[in-house]
Amino acid sequence: MSLPLADDEEKGKRFSCGCPEYIFPSRNYGIDALRIVAMVMVLILHLLASIDVLSVENHGTSSYNVGWLLETAAYCGVNCYALITGYVCCDGTFRYERVVSLWFQVVFYTWGSLLLALLLFPHALQLNHILNSLFPVLSGQYWYVTAYVGLFFFIPFLNALGNRLTKLQFQYLLVTVFVLFSVIPTLLHRDVFSVEEGYTIWWLGSLYMLGMYIKKHGLLMGMKTRSLWMFYAGCVCFAWGFRMVLNVVSPYLIGQVKGGGMFVHYNSPFIVGTAVALLLIFSRMHFSSRRYVSCVSWLAAASFSVYVLHCNALIGKWFLWDVFEWTASPSTALMVVKVLAAAAVYAGCALVDSVRRYLFRLINVERGARSVTGFCGKLGHAFRQMYRRINPRS
Repeated sequence: MSLPLADDEEKGKRFSCGCPEYIFPSRNYGIDALRIVAMVMVLILHLLASIDVLSVENHGTSSYNVGWLLETAAYCGVNCYALITGYVCCDGTFRYERVVSLWFQVVFYTWGSLLLALLLFPHALQLNHILNSLFPVLSGQYWYVTAYVGLFFFIPFLNALGNRLTKLQFQYLLVTVFVLFSVIPTLLHRDVFSVEEGYTIWWLGSLYMLGMYIKKHGLLMGMKTRSLWMFYAGCVCFAWGFRMVLNVVSPYLIGQVKGGGMFVHYNSPFIVGTAVALLLIFSRMHFSSRRYVSCVSWLAAASFSVYVLHCNALIGKWFLWDVFEWTASPSTALMVVKVLAAAAVYAGCALVDSVRRYLFRLINVERGARSVTGFCGKLGHAFRQMYRRINPRS
């Protein structure tokens, strides 16, 4: 997901909820707004999964049809975050302490949730809950965080590659990558090159390069914003309509409802198209009101913590997903209301994160991140010196 930069919170200090001191002219607050929208989309995907309206057993009902329309429209949220990362980080100074700062956030919430669970629900805890909470990144509890941390170490090399390529070479690279990782797996409906429908570091790296290309060379610059919205809607409607048609036709062809999800996965060309359209739309946005800038800045800085909180295997499950599953209903209107509650979930998680940010500033976590990075750098230097002594000709 588009993880906020390490200096986002530092910039956020210049703002208050009511009266920010200054609007940074070089910062694209439209991209910050897309961070918020993309995370709300991720929340919608998880809320729809929790109320179980997307299963084939509900085929033919209005809740199923509307649910899959919402699912398709929101499916590009994760892709948006990866595109934003490439769009923002391609020109920035690479700092390893960003990874350490993000890891501190994950540990704060996973270890904190474990402590809270031990106090409130000790009988419900299992060994795997404890191990996943103690080692959140290594256990893969948050697949995106694990993949992103892996990607982060390649960012300097991806930036160097993107800066050395000509525009035409960059275009050839992107076409090759997306034909191999997106078009072929989608059309063949097989994971030919082990992209796992976008749940891998390789797919995030591909989107990172696409975001970098959009920032450096532009894309679809001649299209008006209204046309981009139509492009987004067209991709959504085609992917959704294809599913609806196959759901009707497949029982007559193969005797069961199957194949409708062909175009609804992260590496689908249509889902990529919706993410690109949103990135271009929001990158053109400008905010003149300091009040709007203040709110967007504050909410965007919380986007990563919103993801970690609502996906938490303990607190997120017991206080959010179990509640939505318990209140499941066949009513289409009620389902839409629950999905729209994603905005309320975001706001609640952002409020919790404001406490975390205050505590991190109080104990100066950024300084700790720099210390950890410095220690790792000294350790790496010591290993290099040892290697040179063993092999002086290298």
